[in-house]
Amino acid sequence: MPVLSTPLMPLRSTPWRAPRLLAGALLLALVSLLGGLPEQVRAANGAGQGRGALTSVTGVATLAPGEVGMIALPVAGGRALFEHNAGRVFNPASTMKLVTSYAALSLLGPQYRWRTGLYLGGKLEAGRLHGDLVLRGGGDPKLVIEDLSELVGRMMASGLHRIDGDLVLDDSLYDLAGENLGPLDGDASQPYNVAPNAALFNFKAVQITVRPGPSGAVIALDPALAGVALINEVRVQPGACPAGEVFLVSDAGDERHPAIRVGGTIHAGCGEQSQFSAVLTHRQFVQALFKAAWEAAGGSWEGELRFARGAARGVPWLVWESPRSLAQVVEDIHKQSNNVMARQLLLQLGAEIGPRPATVARSREVVRGWLELQALHFPELVLDNGAGLSRDARISAGSLAQLLVHAANGPYADLMRVTLPLAGVDGTMKHRLVGEELSGRAWIKTGSLEGVRAIAGYVDAASGQRYVVVMMVNSANAAQSRSAQDGFLRWVFANG
Repeated sequence: MPVLSTPLMPLRSTPWRAPRLLAGALLLALVSLLGGLPEQVRAANGAGQGRGALTSVTGVATLAPGEVGMIALPVAGGRALFEHNAGRVFNPASTMKLVTSYAALSLLGPQYRWRTGLYLGGKLEAGRLHGDLVLRGGGDPKLVIEDLSELVGRMMASGLHRIDGDLVLDDSLYDLAGENLGPLDGDASQPYNVAPNAALFNFKAVQITVRPGPSGAVIALDPALAGVALINEVRVQPGACPAGEVFLVSDAGDERHPAIRVGGTIHAGCGEQSQFSAVLTHRQFVQALFKAAWEAAGGSWEGELRFARGAARGVPWLVWESPRSLAQVVEDIHKQSNNVMARQLLLQLGAEIGPRPATVARSREVVRGWLELQALHFPELVLDNGAGLSRDARISAGSLAQLLVHAANGPYADLMRVTLPLAGVDGTMKHRLVGEELSGRAWIKTGSLEGVRAIAGYVDAASGQRYVVVMMVNSANAAQSRSAQDGFLRWVFANG
């Protein structure tokens, strides 16, 4: 997960921040309405522990008690093994993705697949389309270059080799008008800041490789982008490779003449270096990507890309079905903490369950309505964009733990667990707890923003009992809490 430079905003006012007596009265009223809450839920809303208890559980003495919310709940039911500020509201960073993905698995099913439609805007004869080719985006969060190349191959095999008109993108499945889709940290070149789109291709990102040579740096793009100029401003210096050396990527040119500028300094001792960068506007990127793939397959097209909502009418000429199921997409979202995929998934829930076009607000209501139907009452929840890449997202450790207990006792228990990063093995937990007894026995979603660190998932204790664990730290010193998180996981493993 990226570390963001925006300062942590104050916690949003919610019912859980009311004075203690009022909060207690509200809880008693809720208990009365629901006929009583499970024992583990009551435990999750207890008072916070002192610094001494935190130190004994995490092995770290520097955590400020008011900046931490945490809980360990047995999956099988019963009282919390440990809890601290479990009912207090925190920014959860990317652990919020668990809410989105569990709702999606439950509402759409793990075998759900995305579909992208192609429509002919004219007569196709002798391999030539006399008109536009219309592509209707289906919200596929991972339609990558390999998929586009295969789709182009199918179009060729179906008799289309030359397009006389334009490529028309119908992205009307989502309505994002009025949404703030700008980069959270001001860096539009970071792939985690890419905005959702019903017609998203290759995450709107390319791999940029810089190789130092005797006459300067050589730059390559993967995948290729047709008609995009490359401005090479990289300086090559002799000497060994310093730690953390990066090159700088920015857009250049204008709307009709796109260009990518690559700058910075690279030392000869670094050898070849690569990084993924989000580049160009959405229109520029899709046009350049499609044209490169189309021409590489032997096709001819001299038109441009334009947007026309509602242009896809009638029966599609071809339909591309994603080779990846929702279960596979969820695994990517969990293990790699992919933000744009999670944001797409939230909107897809709105598109499939609510009225179309899907909006972020209506998609959030779909999730909230599903939670209420499961008796998962989270009045403090602020889902925002569904990915946790947000300064406004809020949930308590107790609520997130309830969600994970619910998942662990439902039909997608194993799927939710095994798609999480496995400590010491893969994903964002690959380099944590390596070689320890706990390695391979903790499935943990991580989350990080500047001022926020969080973990949430499952631990199989040495006793054989499985626990849900959640820990959130909202603090200016949150980046230093990793050892405390690992200490908490070790403590649950040893004491559970």
